[in-house]
Amino acid sequence: MTRRGALLAGLAAPRLGRAQEAFPNRPLRLVLPFGPGGVSDTLARLIAEQARPLLGQSVVIDPRPGSNGVIATEHVARAARDGYTVGYMAYGSLVTGPALGQALNYRIEDFQLLTAIFRAAQVLAVARDVPARSLAELVALSRDRPVAYGTVGRGGPGHILMEMLAGETGGRFENAVYRTEATVVQDMLGGAIPGFMGSLMPALEQHRAGGIRILAISTARRIAALPEVPSFAELGVPALTFLYCHGLAVPAGTPAPVVARLHAAFAAAIASEAVTARMTPDMVPDVTSPEAFTASIARETAALAAVIKTRGITAG
Repeated sequence: MTRRGALLAGLAAPRLGRAQEAFPNRPLRLVLPFGPGGVSDTLARLIAEQARPLLGQSVVIDPRPGSNGVIATEHVARAARDGYTVGYMAYGSLVTGPALGQALNYRIEDFQLLTAIFRAAQVLAVARDVPARSLAELVALSRDRPVAYGTVGRGGPGHILMEMLAGETGGRFENAVYRTEATVVQDMLGGAIPGFMGSLMPALEQHRAGGIRILAISTARRIAALPEVPSFAELGVPALTFLYCHGLAVPAGTPAPVVARLHAAFAAAIASEAVTARMTPDMVPDVTSPEAFTASIARETAALAAVIKTRGITAG
């Protein structure tokens, strides 16, 4: 290196260090894969609010709903690698889409994962007039005639868990796809569909009112909000122990010091009482290191891909 080159390099290094130390020096964006309303939207906004004083900059919410989260996820994958665009990553974008082999314009390698936000369970419920008061009775009923159940999509967690239940027990179940889980529950009340596999909250109120019956939950053990409902593991089907997750990510190639700063701020925000107090009874806060989060997503994607192949599940 020439003397002039060495001098320029020496001058540039402190500037680079100061630039990294100054991060962030302008507002950040948190890109959401859903529109306003719902528990996840509320949590995302609270996380942004709690992260603001920790980062010294505002975190602007940028909703980009559509295509089951693909629009938002692709936007984050193409964003500048400077840490100013953070993606809220739903389970479908992180795991089920890649496991299904969908034609996506991104790969998980396009992201630097930061941390999980929470993990949450799925519940299996039946309408009040279904002559099954236990999982065993439902399986027996389905062997005589397939039982229809509603989920919010083929290839989603609810559909995959029901396919696993069929494989583990010999039961026969037929998936009916709905736009929202709340609509499934309403149709159960009206007698249009007998079953549901999905999130707890759309079903909890009607379960407590006696309009539907939750037969099992995918947590490892019973939860305080549903002490009368056994886990699948307790009922002899441990393969259905399952908690889906949401998390945060930035584009791959974001500088390591920036990743570390973002992880520290968002991890503290997620763990704050303001955020955890708004989580639903089936949610468990799940702050992780980037390395642990990346490893868990890889394991879950491989495991789901194996189930999908065995059961012949498609997203279509």
